[in-house]
Amino acid sequence: MVKTKLSRTACIILAAGTICIIPAKVMEASRTPVTVAENASTQKMKKKVTAKNKSVVKKKESGIIINTSLPEKDQEKLFKQYKKYNIEKKDGILYYKNKKIRCFADIYSVSAVNEGGGVLRNSKSIYSYFNEDGKTDMCIEHEDVNAGESWSFGKIINQWQSFKNVAFAMPEKVINKLLEDSIKNKNYKDLDILVTFAGKQSINNAAKQMASNGDYKMMENLAWNTGTDTLNEIAVQLVEKGQHGVLQNIACFMDKKDLDKIAGLLCNKGKYDVLSCIAWALDKDTVNKYARQFAEEGKGDALCGIAWAVSTDVIGEIASYLAENRQYGPLTNIICFVTKEDIDKIAMQIYEKGECTALGDIAWAISRDTLEKFAKELAAKGNYDALMAIVPFLAG
Repeated sequence: MVKTKLSRTACIILAAGTICIIPAKVMEASRTPVTVAENASTQKMKKKVTAKNKSVVKKKESGIIINTSLPEKDQEKLFKQYKKYNIEKKDGILYYKNKKIRCFADIYSVSAVNEGGGVLRNSKSIYSYFNEDGKTDMCIEHEDVNAGESWSFGKIINQWQSFKNVAFAMPEKVINKLLEDSIKNKNYKDLDILVTFAGKQSINNAAKQMASNGDYKMMENLAWNTGTDTLNEIAVQLVEKGQHGVLQNIACFMDKKDLDKIAGLLCNKGKYDVLSCIAWALDKDTVNKYARQFAEEGKGDALCGIAWAVSTDVIGEIASYLAENRQYGPLTNIICFVTKEDIDKIAMQIYEKGECTALGDIAWAISRDTLEKFAKELAAKGNYDALMAIVPFLAG
């Protein structure tokens, strides 16, 4: 099984059928603040970003991280706008109603009309801020600009006190730290958002820590985006700890080669019922291997548990083996997975051995033509006991 990673996208349906799509690449790109191009008509209000004035991430000793491409004087213009919304900067620290802000982003959207007439809106960040000592999250939204136009100090149209609105604008190292703190404090309120924007190694570490803490239900929420090596490591722990339900839930995200190893561990522990539950995710050759092994070892229940996942040709081969070795109990249990053609051949094997009871046990699956042939021969031989075993399946 090839593990498929879910792409990091978001779709927002707005009024009048407007659709906002934030693709993964845009989300990542949005962490690098937009550059502001020069326009002759609004030269005083706009600043062109040159090679010497690129987007920068500033980190201060106080644990504050600022991500913007705007020079200081343009940042001051923003802060003047923010005052109307109770957001102020004091000694380099942002406050909302005198409370320290943790995550802050000033965003806007670039609107473009697609061929079908729909509107696509890609969100971008003008200015983002993080303070590890902050307690509240804030987002300011400036009015949209059309594709191809430059951003200017337009009107503020929205304000949110919400982490989900600012997360995409935060540098990855900030998201990683917040995810680490979330796991440490077992505060999973924003887990889905953090996992969407966190780095791969941070997600792997978070998943391992959750498994170690026994927070299996929350760990499952990370499985779709956890590395395969990490999932394999966790899966081994789950087998050892008997957390088979969790194992079944994450199996779909694991590589087949890793699942094959897990299957071996389950068989060594005699956990055939669990093997049956993950058989759908196993490589077909692996399932066939264990099915043959179970048949040879006389483990009928284990064989029955995975028979539904065995290849058609192999299950026919195994059924024939069981008939030859008079293992009629397991044969009866798996006969429903065998093709009609193979069933008739097996029925002939049993008939020729004179095993009337065994023939009757699988008679419901034998073709009518074959049953009629047996019935005529049995009647001619006067073998009425054997005949009675198959007659009910000839009625109608």
